[in-house]
Amino acid sequence: MVAARRLGDPETTMMNRLLLASLAATAALTAQRPVVFPPEYDVAWGRGSSAALGGNSTRTQMIIANPFPAGTPVFGFGLRATTGTVDRAAFTADIEVRISSTTAVPGALSTTFASNVGSDEVVILPRQMVPIAAMPANRSTGTFAQILFPTPFIFGTNSAPNLCVELLVYGRSTGATWSTDRAFAGANGRAATAGIGCGAGTITSTSTGGTYVSGATITVSLAGGQPNSLALWLAAFDQKEYAPGVLLPFDLGAVGLGTGCALLVNPSFGANAVFTDANGAASTSLTVPPGFGQFGLGWQWAYQVPTSPTNLVGFETTASRATWIGPEVVTPNAQYVWDLSNVAAVTGNATTNSVPVVMFLVP
Repeated sequence: MVAARRLGDPETTMMNRLLLASLAATAALTAQRPVVFPPEYDVAWGRGSSAALGGNSTRTQMIIANPFPAGTPVFGFGLRATTGTVDRAAFTADIEVRISSTTAVPGALSTTFASNVGSDEVVILPRQMVPIAAMPANRSTGTFAQILFPTPFIFGTNSAPNLCVELLVYGRSTGATWSTDRAFAGANGRAATAGIGCGAGTITSTSTGGTYVSGATITVSLAGGQPNSLALWLAAFDQKEYAPGVLLPFDLGAVGLGTGCALLVNPSFGANAVFTDANGAASTSLTVPPGFGQFGLGWQWAYQVPTSPTNLVGFETTASRATWIGPEVVTPNAQYVWDLSNVAAVTGNATTNSVPVVMFLVP
């Protein structure tokens, strides 16, 4: 017969500690959250690159400055396909992932990959085939191709302040299409059409008095709408979530609009009514206040159409217009070194002011 243990017994106390440690570890595994770098791209789109998952034989080394406190477990990371107007099919990639805590500093990286690696480097994901999910045109900035680690990497055990993640792509399945979303520094801002509308309406934008920068006047235009009718102009700081924890797009078909109609921006500015002209066109303008920069703006039009059994509300939506209000600045927060044609390359290109938008899974 096993003797009963009292709560104060050393053995019982140790078992309780082990149980609590086990529960804490389980909670950490089930309570992972995504953290995006550079952080200003969490709710805004960058621009495309053939680095990382964009090529069939690539080596991409990403350095992030001071990402987490020492001791933070990292459970995986993800890359984002750049925005666009076509759906991207799923594919598989033959990849390997290496990770370390490093003293290498963004803005001063070596072109020799090994020189940027930290002393605690591990092959966190041995070479293997990894499925890369399909990327529909109508998606959120929160949609990443996630690559999970078999065991977590504990950051900063060697007291190095920065994180180095290296992705080696040995090949991709036939027909793979991918352009890696990245931060790319420049004095100006930019704009790109994102997603697919559900009708004939199209969206464009122009910038005067500067190219999408502080003080510029941005005009967002609708064409192809219903003549002499109502249009709603939607603007947002957030191209990630419809509501906290709910990723865009929001399916408007569920509330009486036509099939394929989707809200692609969080309407944080509300909906502003504008009337179309005899050609079904409309436009509205916004001047960026002086001193504003380093953030994204998303725009979308909803425009009135005749009601039908499949569109009871009588509205359609355009694609969105993803703009970045410049300048873009990446260094000294992040940098990457890359070779786009040879996964076995020893040296690469150390672009001083750009990096793929990357997401890490942490507690």
